[in-house]
Amino acid sequence: MEETLRGRVYLGLQALRGRPLGRWIRRLREWERLDAAEFERRHEDRLRLTLAHAAACVPLYRTEPWRSVLSGGSDRLERWPILEREVLRERFDALRARPAPRRQVVRQTSGSTGAPIRVALTPEAEAWGWAHRYRGLGWHGIPVGARALRLSHDRHPLRDRVLGQVSLPELDGEAALETAARILRARPSERPRLVAGPPSTLFRLARYLRETGATAPLVPFARSGGEQLFGFQRSEIQDRLAERVIDSYGSTEAGALAGECPAGSLHVYAEHVHLEIVQGDTPVAPGEFGDIVATPLGNLAMPLIRYRVGDRGRLSPEPCRCGLPHPVLLDLQARLGDTIVAADGSVHHASVLVEALEPFFAAPISAGVRQLRFDPIDRLTWEVRIEAPRLLRAGDDGIRALAALERRLAEIVRRTFGAPCRVEASLVEAIPRERGKFRYYRVVGQRRAAVP
Repeated sequence: MEETLRGRVYLGLQALRGRPLGRWIRRLREWERLDAAEFERRHEDRLRLTLAHAAACVPLYRTEPWRSVLSGGSDRLERWPILEREVLRERFDALRARPAPRRQVVRQTSGSTGAPIRVALTPEAEAWGWAHRYRGLGWHGIPVGARALRLSHDRHPLRDRVLGQVSLPELDGEAALETAARILRARPSERPRLVAGPPSTLFRLARYLRETGATAPLVPFARSGGEQLFGFQRSEIQDRLAERVIDSYGSTEAGALAGECPAGSLHVYAEHVHLEIVQGDTPVAPGEFGDIVATPLGNLAMPLIRYRVGDRGRLSPEPCRCGLPHPVLLDLQARLGDTIVAADGSVHHASVLVEALEPFFAAPISAGVRQLRFDPIDRLTWEVRIEAPRLLRAGDDGIRALAALERRLAEIVRRTFGAPCRVEASLVEAIPRERGKFRYYRVVGQRRAAVP
């Protein structure tokens, strides 16, 4: 079945289920053609409707502190207190709208940043997120029904068959890596146009392809999502796996939030979400860095107003050169609670360590290394696990390679967290993911600390 027909069949089946994705994608494309002023006017209309529904129907918003601050009117977003993750976790039932929509589903986060969080969604709100993702791929000329390889445990055989895609678990073992490589090395007419998965999984697959002889990208596109995409990951993926990486941003609680355009900007899906950047509880000016606060528009089951999603970034004061009217999200930094204490007692966001890996993975010394995990035991003591199966089985050559890797990684740790730091490295067959996520570091205690 060729891709246009596959796309029509899939969209038709979704329409029969009450999810007219095709019509919704066309509606999103109509929004794209609006000038900035009309786009903003429609966005504000949807925001006002969402605030009115939340104030009238959600029990939590009729209790303190919401009751006091909203007594003068709920139509101004800045009046609303910021909704913290802990409140969503502990007051789930009080955040559900009354009367409840006839149909709704409950989704749960992986719990990789603490206890899992649940959110109630109408099927329409969830499907609008799919429409945004398909529309975002359309910006790059990738139609619904394009042949794809999905690296995810979320498997739906009928969906995959209709869409002409293969779903594999997140490459947890050597056999899965080789299966993915075999699919990517098929005849050009049978290869996927798109590989989709978390950036750490795409990176690991790209490193495996490098090990096994790939000298150029094998497919046109890779779509990354679910984790922060780092520069060294994008470089490696585009060197061996896909010619172009398309980043995306979203969360279980707030849905699809942003997608990358052909010009390289991460555009906020403002048709269905309002994003703010705050320091503490105070909004900052465009261009300033801070916590990301999201107000999804259109989820009648559980309207989350000013929800602090747990990531950081800034909104560009300038529009993108691509011409889309959507706001642009810059310098996305995931997991604002992931902090590491340096040798001198100062606190740093853990991403500074991951970003420091770019020259390491670009250098020949990293050959054979697929992933790393840094484990700070205390301020001065670090253990590093190096996923490098071939080095592990290389005898004396592997021992010498480990010593060189340990010295290089120690340089990175000392440069980032202080000269007194000590590093001990070991080779391992594989580094497991944690609740579906991969981190290049371990954070002790999962506490939130102030970072510069």
